[in-house]
Amino acid sequence: MLDGRELYAGAQWTHVQRFADALRARGHDAVAIRDETPLPPRAPRPRLTGLPPRGTVGRRRG
Repeated sequence: MLDGRELYAGAQWTHVQRFADALRARGHDAVAIRDETPLPPRAPRPRLTGLPPRGTVGRRRG
């Protein structure tokens, strides 16, 4: 709560906005804020060199 207002944050921005809108419709002073938690680093993907491109094995056009 900040200055008497309810603050809501979440991963899905549109869900947070809808939830805050629903609370405002009920008479609550609600504010939607973006979740600014940094994302965890992604794991490196293995390099699949030496393999044929996807979709070319066993396909014939005709």
